[in-house]
Amino acid sequence: MSLKSNKETQAPKNFNVVPLPEKKPQLSCTHCGGPRFVKRRKDHKGDQIYLCKGCGRHFVDSEKKAKQFIVNPETEYLKDIWDIRCLGIEPGVGRYSYSLNFTDISQPWLLEATKLYTKFTLATTSYASAQSKLLAVRQFSLFLAKAYPSIEPPEITRKVILDFLVEVAGSNLAVSTRRKTIGGLRGLLEMAYQNSWLDISRYLVRDEDYPKQPKSTPRFIPEKVIQQLNQHLDVLHEPIMRMVLVIQEGGMRVSELLYLKYDCLMQDKAGDWFLHYSQFKMKKEITIPISREIVRVIQEQQRYIREVLPADYKYLFCANSSNGGLGGFRPQAKQMSRNSFNRYLNVVADKGDIRTASGEKWHFQSHQFRHTVGTRMINNGVPQHIVQRYLGHESPEMTATYAHIYDETMKKEIAKFQGKVVNIAGQVVESNNIEADDSDLQWVKRSIQAQALPNGSCALPVISKGCPHANACLTCTHFRTSPEHLPTHKKERKTTIQVIEKAEANGWVRMVEMNKEKLTNLDNIIFGLEGGIEDGR
Repeated sequence: MSLKSNKETQAPKNFNVVPLPEKKPQLSCTHCGGPRFVKRRKDHKGDQIYLCKGCGRHFVDSEKKAKQFIVNPETEYLKDIWDIRCLGIEPGVGRYSYSLNFTDISQPWLLEATKLYTKFTLATTSYASAQSKLLAVRQFSLFLAKAYPSIEPPEITRKVILDFLVEVAGSNLAVSTRRKTIGGLRGLLEMAYQNSWLDISRYLVRDEDYPKQPKSTPRFIPEKVIQQLNQHLDVLHEPIMRMVLVIQEGGMRVSELLYLKYDCLMQDKAGDWFLHYSQFKMKKEITIPISREIVRVIQEQQRYIREVLPADYKYLFCANSSNGGLGGFRPQAKQMSRNSFNRYLNVVADKGDIRTASGEKWHFQSHQFRHTVGTRMINNGVPQHIVQRYLGHESPEMTATYAHIYDETMKKEIAKFQGKVVNIAGQVVESNNIEADDSDLQWVKRSIQAQALPNGSCALPVISKGCPHANACLTCTHFRTSPEHLPTHKKERKTTIQVIEKAEANGWVRMVEMNKEKLTNLDNIIFGLEGGIEDGR
């Protein structure tokens, strides 16, 4: 059988077999996935650059570039432009740049020291950090070439550094950028001194050289703007609409949103839901409680991904290959870029004419949602250490930024979160003591979406579709209250008794029934808060 098969596959004599040309894979924009583009110049490595007609950004053939690099650090370190992929280093989530360019450093002694410094930075921090520090040294090199063209390392004095600081101060740079520039140069000079890379003095850059950092103010989105955004979400494709809803509640960074795993949902024994994701900046995993509404949104997106993309695609959200426009959504098995997400947000802002209370047109930036969640939590009285955990901040100082916005609405005593919480039956439904991390997580789970009421709180999520009860909250099973509201409940009990007496005298049967139910619940609440029912029986 095999011999016959071989004969059958042999070409006849005097017949030339011409192999079919290998089909070239279709090139598409690496940013938006669009298929329409034009050729532009070639880059310094001779690679063809293209301009995407869809998103207007430049890109190169990523497939071609992927075949070009071979991990060979020793050879790469000798070059004046490093491709970090040849060093075996990934640029990080959401980054499309791969090079470190030393060509602007004209002083040979500074070039050699900078390469050593950059090798150390790549080994201990990140590509983004190395890129930032390299930029600072390049600025210093350009300054020296202009002001001290023939300077040698021993001649770098404090006066030279002060002259550079004056130039940096006179530039049109933000304070944060100036601080990074000074820090990058200081890191190089101190390492060069410690490791004898350069013959220079110590303490050339000092603490007092840094410009004062202005107090950081969160760029939160006003509630009026959020309301307008949600009213016009139907302008967006459904997958992008879901992205907006998730980031509104979760407060994650945009890279964390774009790289959410398909299986990001978790559920505890009580049936409550949590969102699990990676914080790339902090290099850690984080779990936060989420409402059932957002769970349904995520589950809808999971079904969508399984219907339209291959089973091995492991992320919750994807890119749109339809040139980034609103004409249609063609799912592509890759992550959407942060710039594309921002563009979609501002399409909604333009089409919905979204404005602030003062009439100023609003421009969205994805990181504003993170600031908004933090500010809203502080404003709603959530303890700062819980906000810190929810947002994944490393230190209380990072979270304290949000506390400056609505100080007047913060709880004055942490004791307000201690003691019993009871329902309308007077049953203790949970303890509000905040101790270990797990307790923090459970507190956020039940409180993060709770609505404040004059005499307690509602356990329904804020974004639920309204209260199903036409009566007062005192007849609702979602109502929660605690000891600080006890005087209010006692006062309302007296008023309710008076209403019942008047209703009975006038024969208002329905009013009697409603207020007797309310009175029963008030008696239960008061009894429970004063030490009656402790275990929920």
